[in-house]
Amino acid sequence: MTIHQEPMEPAEAGCIDASTAAYQAIDMMLSIMSDGLDHPELWSLVPAIVGENRVVPQALQQRSVTEKSVRLRVQMLLGLSIAAGGSPRDALDALMPLSAGESQNVQVQGVLFYLEGLADPTNPKYQLTGKVCLRPFIELDVLEGTTHLCCASWLPTSTGNLAHTPWRDIWNGDAAQAIRSSMLDGSYRYCNKRTCPTIQSSQFLSVEELEADPKWSDIVTSSETIMPRGPEVLNLSYDRTCNLSCPSCRSSTYAADEQTRINFDVMQQNEILPLLKNAKTVYVTGSGDPFASKNFRRLMEQLDAKEYPDLRFIIMTNGMLLTPRQWAAFPSLHKRVESLRISLDAATGPTHESLRRGARWPVMEQNLKFAGQLLNDGLIEDFMITFTVQSENYREMGDAVDLAHQVGASHVYFGRMTNWGTFTAEQYKQKAVFVPGHPEHEDFVAACCDPRLKDSIVCPSDLDEFFKSSATHDTDTNALAA
Repeated sequence: MTIHQEPMEPAEAGCIDASTAAYQAIDMMLSIMSDGLDHPELWSLVPAIVGENRVVPQALQQRSVTEKSVRLRVQMLLGLSIAAGGSPRDALDALMPLSAGESQNVQVQGVLFYLEGLADPTNPKYQLTGKVCLRPFIELDVLEGTTHLCCASWLPTSTGNLAHTPWRDIWNGDAAQAIRSSMLDGSYRYCNKRTCPTIQSSQFLSVEELEADPKWSDIVTSSETIMPRGPEVLNLSYDRTCNLSCPSCRSSTYAADEQTRINFDVMQQNEILPLLKNAKTVYVTGSGDPFASKNFRRLMEQLDAKEYPDLRFIIMTNGMLLTPRQWAAFPSLHKRVESLRISLDAATGPTHESLRRGARWPVMEQNLKFAGQLLNDGLIEDFMITFTVQSENYREMGDAVDLAHQVGASHVYFGRMTNWGTFTAEQYKQKAVFVPGHPEHEDFVAACCDPRLKDSIVCPSDLDEFFKSSATHDTDTNALAA
């Protein structure tokens, strides 16, 4: 059967051609985005794509998608199209609800970061080209089943499994080289840009500075991604054994079983100890508590000054087991701790015991004072209190600075709470008070104006934008008052 078709009018034909081109452009962009990575080079092309074909935003709105990941990408492209029309702030408002629900999605966070840069074009933190983060060139983080070249919360792509793969193949494998390349080309496509403290506080060295440094000159000028030596920094976070069960980290207590401990011992002997021979710093531990873990206790005992003379420790603990007796049991740590970091998340007993399930505030008060005494006696080089900000504790941020002074801490670190999979997206939204749109967000911003948070011992990390904006607000208020 032959179907009769009337000749198309020129305008109608042009409309169909534009629609076809629009869908082709959308398919091309979705294909690039299918790897889940941040693509700032694509985001910057969207205005030109929309400018060439005004049908693209309409085609995006009409696109019917059932798969969640594709629907999310279409939503991001629609937001970028709104920005291309000259409204980056409207685009941010449209996409900001994704911020908490997709807190670990580097692509979503990358698009939001790009739009924030459009809305605040003079802010240097959004200008990453020509700046190089060196962490992937010097650091290896070992988790249970994965390894990373930075904190997995900020750079989630794994470079392999150290339990099954020799460290050299992980350290200079394809994934590791691709990550380092993204630092050198300024794309930072593997990074969660809105949670990374280095990006948020713009603590980078420029390409020019690195080219003048003999240690880094050849690597930067030749864009070298294979490191001739092993990592200088090793972050050991593979044993989740802990004496507490903090809601932000886990839903119940956890202790590694015997077979898991045997597997960890094998990895420690075959891969970890050889790596530490040339390392300068070892973190123990971001996954649980070093004094609750049999594997980490045994490892710390092995890392004596005679066999590892150049090695320094960064000890991360919840503090409940940090007693004079425990400290005396580990002479390998004495005068070799670069930083002792105690996670507190509160400045009062009720809040602490709520957020640190299983902790007892009177014990913490005594152990915090003991840590301050270690610093005062020169047995450790730094004592930091770490405070993970969430809806339950943001009102105690200023009080935490006072507490740090009272117990003799040298620093207090504030950072956003990360969803490690213990919360649903909706639960995390309720806790992520730092995300615009949260019912208490304005109260949180006001709390950031507390003058105690401007103390020199404060490390704002990924909350830097709020602490800085509060300083600007104070300046403006004082100017008006004058």
